[in-house]
Amino acid sequence: MTTSDCPTTRRPLARASLGTASRWWLSLLSAAAATGVAAALAGPLDGVYFALPIAVLSLSALVTGAGPALTSTLLATLGIGALIHLPEGPPRHTEILQLVAFFVTGTVVSLVSGSLHKRRARDAQEHIAASHAAEEAERRATETRVSLEALRVSEAKFQQLADSMPQIIWSTRPDGINDYYNRKWYELTGTAEDQIADASWVPMLHPEDRERCVNVWTECLRTGKPYQDEYRFKFPTTREYRWYLGRALAVRDEAGRILRWYGTSTDIHEAKRTEAALRASEERHRALAEALREADRRKDEFLAMLSHELRNPLAPIKNSLYILSRVQPGSDKARRAEHVIERQVEHMTRLIDDLLDVTRISRRKIQLQRTPVEMNELVRRTVEDHRSVFDACGVALALTLADRPLWVDGDPTRLSQIVGNLLQNAAKFTSRGGKAEVAVQAQTSGVLVHVRDNGIGIEADILPRLFDPFTQADTTLDRSRGGLGLGLALVKGLVELHGGDVQARSAGPNQGAEFTVRLPEVPAPARDATPCSSPGAVPLGRILVIEDNFDAAESLKEALELGAQQVCLAHSGPEGLEKVRTFRPDVVVCDIGLPGMDGYEVARAIRADPAQRSTRLVALTGYASPEDRQRARAAGFDRHLGKPPDFDALLQMLHELVLAPAPA
Repeated sequence: MTTSDCPTTRRPLARASLGTASRWWLSLLSAAAATGVAAALAGPLDGVYFALPIAVLSLSALVTGAGPALTSTLLATLGIGALIHLPEGPPRHTEILQLVAFFVTGTVVSLVSGSLHKRRARDAQEHIAASHAAEEAERRATETRVSLEALRVSEAKFQQLADSMPQIIWSTRPDGINDYYNRKWYELTGTAEDQIADASWVPMLHPEDRERCVNVWTECLRTGKPYQDEYRFKFPTTREYRWYLGRALAVRDEAGRILRWYGTSTDIHEAKRTEAALRASEERHRALAEALREADRRKDEFLAMLSHELRNPLAPIKNSLYILSRVQPGSDKARRAEHVIERQVEHMTRLIDDLLDVTRISRRKIQLQRTPVEMNELVRRTVEDHRSVFDACGVALALTLADRPLWVDGDPTRLSQIVGNLLQNAAKFTSRGGKAEVAVQAQTSGVLVHVRDNGIGIEADILPRLFDPFTQADTTLDRSRGGLGLGLALVKGLVELHGGDVQARSAGPNQGAEFTVRLPEVPAPARDATPCSSPGAVPLGRILVIEDNFDAAESLKEALELGAQQVCLAHSGPEGLEKVRTFRPDVVVCDIGLPGMDGYEVARAIRADPAQRSTRLVALTGYASPEDRQRARAAGFDRHLGKPPDFDALLQMLHELVLAPAPA
């Protein structure tokens, strides 16, 4: 109820609100009114009639209070006294008594009326104060109801907003005890919303994060600083630890005291995984960039080595050709020059073969011609083939074989290449007067081949990358020991193709080195009594060489004619087909890269001619990858041989083709 609803409270309020000056003026008017009434009634009533003046004073006292009423009484008494004295001279005794009685009565009436006035004024003030208090209480109650309703609406909006968010929303008391979680928490934990007292977040933490996270939160509670940390939660519904970002701020009152904490926990697991993947990718890219830089550096070193190694044999070849053009054929100088050319050509062939083999091994395109191989015999033959190299270097070479036959399933040519590369390495890096030893040993792990020397040894920092391509211990400017750094890389690749492994050991510089090859042992095969024919036992017949390189064609023709073979040349594909029809060769040795039509087309054309079905075809080409061999076989070639060929191997191949039965 408002003030406008209480009109009865306004009159006491109006009387009580008369100011001091107004009350005194009212008392003067009351005195004048009492005197006037007394004067008006004095004539008709034959004397002074005091009842009405006293009533006037009593009313004045009720309004103005005791003080102004006494003043009015005094003034009225003086006024009436003057009225009594003026008409007839001095007042009579009875008039004085009446005047005194009037004054006393007026005084008593003023005091009583003033007391009543004072009590009514106090009652009015109390009533006004009570009314104001009731109005204030009603106002405050109304404001409280409005505030509570606004708070309820605000909390409902907050809870609705918090429940709709994908993050975990939470709040705590100033001491850190949780008093609220949004719906996301209960969905993840599987607990009921009325179990907040048991909804502790610490057991959900990863053991590695628990102590750190609790310490950070405790420090924030102590200092009031904003909370931020990353940690891993594992909920029953997720079944895995996921990364979360926790943040919280303190809410304070006007005095700065913390009222509560509000915080969030945001799932950042995918972001962390992306960040980790990005870091891993950056690491891989850095490693790749470093590997590319290292590969580029080694490529530059390799090109420099290759240039050096190819120029070295070219110089003695050129010098020997100069000598052959100026000395008597068959003389000692001519024979020495021929031997020099032969050695340097073999050296260059070996360099090129190593390059091709490394490429094939790295691309997993090399094919092994597997057969049972007895390692004692293979190592013995290989050692004997290289003994002249050790003798020329002044290095003693010893051989120790196993006390029983040891068989492996492998390619004899590649196995001999493995042992040969290790022997060449030992001869190259052992000084004159040194010694080397080769030993074949049987162990439960397989067949072991040891190659030891007391040469220059290997530095510790080179050992881990010793079998990488183009790695060399000799990095001096003169490169007196030569090589491309491919020999050991070939050894490792070929050994692994055979299912084995190779290891290198060295005590350091000038302490020698030891290489150990381990190959899987297999049971001994059944004996094969089939006799082998000698390449020179049967004539090779008529041979057609199709080669566009004139020097290569002429030199091969002359070499084959040394065996009393009849050889004819053609320098293009169409010319070769014409010679096939007119010369009718037994074997055609054909290059692949020919002008007019390539060797594959030549082979297909010969195979399409029924009259040439019995002609044997050999591809002699620089295209020597496994894919090139398959393509040659598909085109109709019987054999495939890479350039430059080993002449004995070529004669053996031609011999086998001549002895083989003709195709149907």
